[in-house]
Amino acid sequence: MSDGVYARWEAVEALAPEAGAYDVLLAARSDLIRQRDELLAGREAALSFRKPSIQFRDRTDELVIEVQAVGGAVYVRLTPEVIRAAVDHRDTTPLDLLAAGLLARGTLERGWRPQRVGQAHAPGPETRAYYERMYRSTPASARVEGHLDVGNDVVVIGDPGSGKSALAAIVADRWLGAGGGMVWLNLTDPADGPESILGALLRHPANQRRHHLLVLENLHANLLILDEVFAVRARLRGEFGLTVQVLATSWKSAGALLRGSDPTRDLHQVQAEGRDLVRQLLADSGIGEADQRAIRLLAEEDAHIALTAIDLYGRDGRVPTEADLQEHYTRQVDAPGERRMLYVLSCLGVLELPLSTREAAQFGTVPQRLRGLDLIHQVDGAYQVGPRRRAKLVMNHARHHWDADRLWKRPEQIVWLHLQRGGERMMKAMLSRLDRLVSPGEARRDELYLLTTWDHLGQLGKWLRRQTANDRTWGGNLGAAVFAASALAQLNHVDSWRQIAEVVRDTWRYDDPDQDLPVPAGANTEDHQDFVEIKAAMAEEDALLGPAPHLAGLTAEDLDTDLMYRNWVLGLLLGFEGSAPPEAHDEQRITRLVEMAEQAAEDDGNFYPARVPWVTARVVLGLCQAGLRLETPVVHKACQWLLRGVDEGGPLGGWWRSGTGTWNRAEATTAMCLSALTRAGVARNPSIETAYAWLIGREAEWTIPGREIDLAQVLEATLLCTESTTGTHEHLKTLFSRMKQELRGTRRLPGGPEERLRLPFVASQLADTLWQVVQMESLKLYGDVFNDGWPQTPVEPVPGAAPEPDGHHRGNTLTTRQLAEWQQGVEQIRQTIREQIAKRDGTIRTRAVVQVIERYQEFRAQIAALQRQLHADVDRDVLRQINKLGREVCGAAWYPPWPFDTTGDDPDDEPDGDR
Repeated sequence: MSDGVYARWEAVEALAPEAGAYDVLLAARSDLIRQRDELLAGREAALSFRKPSIQFRDRTDELVIEVQAVGGAVYVRLTPEVIRAAVDHRDTTPLDLLAAGLLARGTLERGWRPQRVGQAHAPGPETRAYYERMYRSTPASARVEGHLDVGNDVVVIGDPGSGKSALAAIVADRWLGAGGGMVWLNLTDPADGPESILGALLRHPANQRRHHLLVLENLHANLLILDEVFAVRARLRGEFGLTVQVLATSWKSAGALLRGSDPTRDLHQVQAEGRDLVRQLLADSGIGEADQRAIRLLAEEDAHIALTAIDLYGRDGRVPTEADLQEHYTRQVDAPGERRMLYVLSCLGVLELPLSTREAAQFGTVPQRLRGLDLIHQVDGAYQVGPRRRAKLVMNHARHHWDADRLWKRPEQIVWLHLQRGGERMMKAMLSRLDRLVSPGEARRDELYLLTTWDHLGQLGKWLRRQTANDRTWGGNLGAAVFAASALAQLNHVDSWRQIAEVVRDTWRYDDPDQDLPVPAGANTEDHQDFVEIKAAMAEEDALLGPAPHLAGLTAEDLDTDLMYRNWVLGLLLGFEGSAPPEAHDEQRITRLVEMAEQAAEDDGNFYPARVPWVTARVVLGLCQAGLRLETPVVHKACQWLLRGVDEGGPLGGWWRSGTGTWNRAEATTAMCLSALTRAGVARNPSIETAYAWLIGREAEWTIPGREIDLAQVLEATLLCTESTTGTHEHLKTLFSRMKQELRGTRRLPGGPEERLRLPFVASQLADTLWQVVQMESLKLYGDVFNDGWPQTPVEPVPGAAPEPDGHHRGNTLTTRQLAEWQQGVEQIRQTIREQIAKRDGTIRTRAVVQVIERYQEFRAQIAALQRQLHADVDRDVLRQINKLGREVCGAAWYPPWPFDTTGDDPDDEPDGDR
């Protein structure tokens, strides 16, 4: 957010509402000059402009600003409408508007809407003082200055915590001391971009060298805007005669992307090594060699952690532990609001995302107190908890000691909500990063198309909003309305969701304790007629099968169409209420629908009719959206039935047939059943593997044009069954390409019973698919931190006794290999616990789900305590406890062999001997 000293359109805001265009232009000119003069105090700006004039052009009054340039003036023309839009936006200052006009090469188009412009503030005095403490002259710093001295652009690459920002800050200070100018962008803030550069040069005094250093901190955070940034740099050189050199900092993975890219942005790469900086900091600290070694293990090549550890060592006279660091980074934080904000900031900080002051307003005065305690920092209009490793320590402490899992959302949910609320630029910056980077050290070979997905989803969202505004009943089709509402909720269009919710809740009754299924408030909705057509399709199927009854023992003639329809509606309404936005969540409605599901389920677990497994799958999916999982009896029985073979009276014959003839193909039915089972928490088993292999083998069927519903369902099933995004990217592109053509009306579609559902259903599926992919890739990109609540303390191997010829130790000391095996076993337990918690997580948690999650959280605390005791001279009892926990959590997959000889021991004393 802009600083208050130049954040006001004082003259324009003082005008009466009925003021004319000329008065608006006159007042805007006054505000523009006032802001310039307040900032520059009579000095010339790097980009200087003369007193604006008011001109009449093309039957429109305009404010014309003449910006001095090399070959003559560059003119920016601002209309009263554009000025009013900037004033209404509140965050757009007069100079921000002028910068936007310069970026647009003179004229902002009618309908232009402002966005927040980052103010390109360099680090403040406190941060600079901290960087001075951290900075050490290294070969990397010498290479950076050498490149800049000969006019090269530079990017400093390295792991998080390697001191890249400190190096850039000190080099920039020296640049300023030599008489140059500087513009500093922190690209973790998506508002920092080309307009910020121009705005800074409009505010900053000119320097005699007309030479500026453009610092791009955290370049990897917004790769999307690099072309625009370098295009502005070229304009500054060509049109305005300013020499601008670039000094960037970034991850190694982004460096790999830049190598060999556009020659106009040839960035010479210099690698910063965290281990070298940590070693120098410790060498200067006066700490003894043994304690230095312990701090190096604690710091893990992170200079920020090393610096804190050195400070704590000086205070306490001993090497701190990770628990000490966590305590230090969360000290004196007791109030719930303070803890919640620190937890939110830490979840975002692990992903290097700041919290804007606007979003932080929800916490009231909490930010000021946390800043006073030096627990958070404010940088360019946003709050941060600190570097990435510090954020991880705070997050883990919160989840261990503040019960953050129970009180607040999981980290990736906080991030997703933050991205949605942060606006288009923040979402795109994040998706662009996920598209291109695997980790801080590795770039992707192929893009994920997440950015493309988001762009197309935006178009679908706008279409859904328009359709809802025109007809919130969606033609009286409940399915279309529910799927549209689900997509709108996920795309954060809550107002449109409410419009549909009013209709759905008024049209259907599901609040009477005596009801066994939902009933329409009046006449049946339009999609009831679809089930009449379904019955006709089933009759055609019966005719083809011959006189023998269907495998489920139900013929079309005996079908109760109304009962089938209401069971299907039950699944829809469960999903609708379960996916409601948090502010519209209605626990009572969900509880009543779950009770109906328990009553409506048939004795063997299916939902009528047994001949049609996609009805049962729809109800299970709805129950999962309502927060239930396999631990709930109604879900468990339904899943058991879905997995029952045809020869046992079930629906599974290698895959699932629709049972409805030409309505819902076997591919779509199989995808639905697989999604329902995996969402419910059913582990992969031979039946699921066989069905999934059959489904993938039918690619030629579900990729046929016109079968976008099938394609969307298969994409969801693929993500859920494989827990991987591999193989989905091209199909996402195909699906969006077809949807784009359909929205434009340029694609002829085959007629079919699903046409009324096509776009809302696909939009709902894709919004959910995008969330799944972002979650999966976030977990990969940002390391093993989400759903992780324990510190990892590096353990140096302790030399042990030599093993006997048979490989066993006669004592209690582990070999290096055995220690590594058991450390891997601990990681296996931790990973399994994370997966089990994640599978049961949802917007709503029933008592049964909460109990299971609590059980796994207890396991997590146990393994955390045991891991700290795992070293070469481990106590056998510790290994017994790890072994017992591994069996309980991992089952047959638990693998580390018992390392000690059991000859002569009580057979009950050691677990499984030499298994």
